[in-house]
Amino acid sequence: MNIKTAYMGEVEINEESILNFDHGIPGFEEEKQFVLLPIEENSIFQILQSVQTEDLAFIITSPFGVISNYNFDLDEATVHSLEIKDEKEVAVFAIVSLKETLEKSSVNLKAPIVLNSTLKKAKQVILDNENYAIRHQISFESVKG
Repeated sequence: MNIKTAYMGEVEINEESILNFDHGIPGFEEEKQFVLLPIEENSIFQILQSVQTEDLAFIITSPFGVISNYNFDLDEATVHSLEIKDEKEVAVFAIVSLKETLEKSSVNLKAPIVLNSTLKKAKQVILDNENYAIRHQISFESVKG
């Protein structure tokens, strides 16, 4: 199937790659289906593109590349709703807020996107952890990888 995207024009996607957000993303509750699109080969950034709305897309990255000791416990409600059976099937992403330069950009570590990569079920989780900020500045060192 083909979809229109915010950054890449019209692209063909495999319907099996669609990620289902049962409750949408906070602020976009009607948007239930997204796909991950690579920005370029070997990039640490990807695009989380709405299948339904062309203009709705988020730049995402691994929060573990931003800070090495990033960790949190998932609550039982999230484990149950995403039908997670094994932590190996879990992927975690953070939404990036791009500014004029990468050094001025930030990443949301307070509300990661948790994905059951086996079942393609995802949810944005709000962490009850004061150590993580909504606007954590991306350091140049973390981007270099």
